[in-house]
Amino acid sequence: MSWVPGKRGRMIRRTAWVACAVVLSGCAHPQGVLFESIDPPKVWPPPPETARIKLIGELSDSSDLKAAVTGGEAFRTVLRGPRPPIRFLGPHGIAYHQRGLLAVADTAGATVHILDLKSRTHVRIGGWNDERFGAPIGLAWVGDRLFVTDVERGEVIEFNVHGEYQQRFGGDDLERPVGIVYVPARDRLYVVDRARHHLVVFRLDGTAERTYGEYGAAPGQFNFPTHVNCAGKRLAVSDSGNFRVQLLDLDGRCIRTIGQKGNGAGDFALPKGVAFDSEGNLYVVDAQFENVQIFDRSGRLLLAFGREGREPGEFWLPSGIAIDHQDRIWIADGGNRRIQVFAYLRAS
Repeated sequence: MSWVPGKRGRMIRRTAWVACAVVLSGCAHPQGVLFESIDPPKVWPPPPETARIKLIGELSDSSDLKAAVTGGEAFRTVLRGPRPPIRFLGPHGIAYHQRGLLAVADTAGATVHILDLKSRTHVRIGGWNDERFGAPIGLAWVGDRLFVTDVERGEVIEFNVHGEYQQRFGGDDLERPVGIVYVPARDRLYVVDRARHHLVVFRLDGTAERTYGEYGAAPGQFNFPTHVNCAGKRLAVSDSGNFRVQLLDLDGRCIRTIGQKGNGAGDFALPKGVAFDSEGNLYVVDAQFENVQIFDRSGRLLLAFGREGREPGEFWLPSGIAIDHQDRIWIADGGNRRIQVFAYLRAS
């Protein structure tokens, strides 16, 4: 079909474009519901017992954010084709910001993702300037500052909330940094060094102040520790090579150890991510048992959920965990290339 020349042709073309825009505006749609209701609900423990953990949903790529689509975006999609979604390849570390920002360290993809759960945008950081990530592992938000440990580079790299590089440090003080947490009571970052079996305390400007721990199996000693988290004046450290979690005060003194090597309830095979809910309960991800165990403040096992598998509520090599101010539980399910989201249901 050829265009009609002259004034009449211009009018026809203009009419065609307007008609096309009107049609495509119908393809626009608002934000979708981030996590649809699951029916029947998947809960732990199962009925008839009172549920304490509930599966909410999962995120595997940027399309799961269900962002709004404008008419203009729909039009560009028709012209250029749809953009491929940004996928997780092997999420390991995870950190939640109360503004609704979820940071994910995708170790397999040598990438850090920042997901804005309110605006439904997705920023991917592969490096800065001419530098690239080696293997990002741990994450910690401090206000709008995001600190990332890179186990291969042996340093901590800071970005702002937009994913823009700010600084890096630790090259002289760290060998294999993995877990990291911000401790508000001290205004310091505590970083786990897996190779040196200790914690290093940093100021926010990158100055190292002190270290806690050494290689061994006694309380306060570590054997290839991996993850760390904080609640008030308590630190939880995954002492993975000793098959336990240690609870420490902020000066590195051991308060209590939880777990041992074994196959029973409360035992561990490969403890990784640790986190606290609003009631002070401790959650421990086990990358070999493929589950999460929950302990109360005294170290008593309350509940375990999850098992090996690919289905919703199952895990394959899980690692990092974060619990937000709503007691939603975000777990990096690395082998399944997704983030699974649960909710802690408080007793009424």
